[in-house]
Amino acid sequence: MSTAEIYGTKGKLLEGKRILIGVTGSIAAIETPHLVREILRYSGEPIVVLSKESLRFVTADSLTWSMGVPPYTEISGLSEHIKWSVDPEQRVDLYLLCPATANTISKLASGVADGPVSLTALACIGAKIPCLIVPAAHNVLLDNPITQKNIEYLKQLNVHFLYSKEEEKKFKFPPLDRLMDQIFTLITSHKPLQGTKFIVTGGATREYFDDVRFLSNPSSGLSAFHMVNSLQNLGAEVSFILGEGNTVDLDRVTSSVSVVRSTSDMHTKIKEQLSNGRVDGLISVAAISDYRPIYQQGKILSQQDELTIKLEPTVKIVKSVKSEFPSLFVVTYKAEVGISKEELISRATHSLRDNHANIVCANWVGESDKGFVTKDNEIFVVRDKQEVIELEGSKQTLGNEIAEIISVEFNRRKDSQ
Repeated sequence: MSTAEIYGTKGKLLEGKRILIGVTGSIAAIETPHLVREILRYSGEPIVVLSKESLRFVTADSLTWSMGVPPYTEISGLSEHIKWSVDPEQRVDLYLLCPATANTISKLASGVADGPVSLTALACIGAKIPCLIVPAAHNVLLDNPITQKNIEYLKQLNVHFLYSKEEEKKFKFPPLDRLMDQIFTLITSHKPLQGTKFIVTGGATREYFDDVRFLSNPSSGLSAFHMVNSLQNLGAEVSFILGEGNTVDLDRVTSSVSVVRSTSDMHTKIKEQLSNGRVDGLISVAAISDYRPIYQQGKILSQQDELTIKLEPTVKIVKSVKSEFPSLFVVTYKAEVGISKEELISRATHSLRDNHANIVCANWVGESDKGFVTKDNEIFVVRDKQEVIELEGSKQTLGNEIAEIISVEFNRRKDSQ
């Protein structure tokens, strides 16, 4: 498959970024072709350097196929390590040692440069290029005090580490999406939201009508999770408030997280955080219940021919918060089912004005290829007196694109005040 067929298919977050990948002699090196192709999908430029030992597990041909150019297996008379670390035209944006053996980690900490991988790593550390090391080895090699001492020393030099969960007494190659999240965080120099703080809500709320049963919806919290990551990549500090019914892998969340149950609980948590310190914006991605049942203590008897449950409206969180904190920058999501595009945008426009929001992201839910339980979605971004932006793609890509729109609108508003 030509790399042109996958280049940029997940967005432009790494456009213009050169990532130098050092691969060492761990069995986890077999994952390297998947990594370089994922970098290409985000419009990045991977450069791979292979140690002699890594060639026992991954071939130069497989990587040539994966990224369209051959990897480096040695440093030539052109002094590539100097070009990548010093030359402003060829300097890389990130050095990624992945996978890293305990042997290579200890070499770096001791200043040993006896091969192309350790040589390029030392040059990049010396040039203060961001460096991320992803260890992959048996726990007796990584957990022993010698390796740990070397890791701590490298951390003092601002070298970053990313570990997978320990499984079967081994630290394996981390999940690719988690590794990409870390790459985005380290490599994104475009920080238009630096110094800001946002609250992001996500997932579904649960409204109990007895002690064991509740009304809810299928929202997973995935869109909100990607929004949190995207805002952090743009420099924002983020507080993540999740509904109890989420399916987010909390091990991948690097922001502060609060898990709440009901709409009332979410409202209380938002107001608490707004009252405790400066917050610049609220991004309300959560699928919040519009109604709640009249609660009955205990468990309602199950053997009944008929059961009537009375509902009452829940608090309108965005409207309530905006009335109390009028200067807050607000983005809300509007979910609808079975209506036309024109009607969806019309309802989003009404919601924009009714809630005094800055942006409304309207989308259809309940369809097989978009909405709550899918990895993809279609979003219509509605702003006041501006053209509607139509976006479509994975929820991760949409998170990146909507976060960029938020940064533009937020800073435009700030500049006009």
